[in-house]
Amino acid sequence: MRRKDVTNPKAPARTTPRAPRQARGRERREQLLDAAATLIAESGLAAVSMHAAAERAGASIGSVYHFFRDKDQMLDALAERHDAELQPAFDRVLQRSDAEWAALSPADIIEQLIGWAIRYFVRHPDALATLDLHDQTMHAEFKAVIDRVMRAKLGEELGAQAATTLDAVVLGTLLFTREQDPRSRDVVVAALPDMMASYLIALEAKRKRAKG
Repeated sequence: MRRKDVTNPKAPARTTPRAPRQARGRERREQLLDAAATLIAESGLAAVSMHAAAERAGASIGSVYHFFRDKDQMLDALAERHDAELQPAFDRVLQRSDAEWAALSPADIIEQLIGWAIRYFVRHPDALATLDLHDQTMHAEFKAVIDRVMRAKLGEELGAQAATTLDAVVLGTLLFTREQDPRSRDVVVAALPDMMASYLIALEAKRKRAKG
C-alpha cells in the first residue's frame, strides 16, 4: 500500500526518513504531516508544498526540511501513516474464515468487509490522494478478498458476479468522493452500505429460488 511513483511504474517506492527519537521531534513531524493532510483535504494534492506545510503548521521551513527531503518524501510519510492505521483492520478481514463470513448477514458482511474502509477514506481525504488507488497489487489483494467472501456467501456463480460488482462500486465510490463537496460525499457514503446490503439480499433470494 506504499505510495508509488505513478509517472514510472517500475520505479521503486521512495523511502521516508527515520522517525525522530525525541518526543518533541515526533510531535513536530506529526504536526507537519497533519498540516499537509489538511491542505490536501481543503485544496487537493497540488496545494501541498514544503512552504505551505510549514506555514500551516506554524513551523520554519528549516524544520520541514529537517524531517523531509522534499514534497514527495512528505507525501510518502503520509501514505505510510495511513498504511499503519489500515493494515490491522485489513488483517482482521483476512483472518476471518469462509464459514464465519458465510454466517454473517448481508449488512454485517458489507460493514466488516467494505463499510469501515470507505468511511476511513472519506474521513481522511489525504489517504485517497497519497495511497495509490491504481496500485495493481493492492487492488488485486482487495478484490481477491471480496471474491472469496462473496463465493463463500453466495456460491461460485453469484459470488463471482457480486465480487465484480462490489469491487467496481467501491473503487468508483472512492474516486467519486475525491471530486465532491463534503455534503454530496456524505450523502453517498451514508446510503452506500444499505444499497450494497440490499444487493446481496437480492442475490441471496435469487440463489434460494434457483435451488428450488
